[in-house]
Amino acid sequence: MSRVFRFVPYVTQQDPGSEPEYSAECVAGDEEACGAQSGTWDGPETVDDWMREHMKETGHRHFRRSFVDFAELVPAARELPAGLEPAKAEQVRA
Repeated sequence: MSRVFRFVPYVTQQDPGSEPEYSAECVAGDEEACGAQSGTWDGPETVDDWMREHMKETGHRHFRRSFVDFAELVPAARELPAGLEPAKAEQVRA
């Protein structure tokens, strides 16, 4: 008995069913970082506004920004053989 596994190439894409998240943390400070955090937002503009307000209040100008998204693996755009599902292997009996 032999097995044949077909390679199906996958690509990574941003999950269309979820929104990315943006945030920032103040890392300014002489001895240790301030640590103030913007919270999580659905767009970078709100985080930029928070950083500007924090700078006005404290004079701090150094931030660590984060962008988080959700990803999924999908079959690369090519025609799959009939009856073959992505990420499945067929067993062939000799």
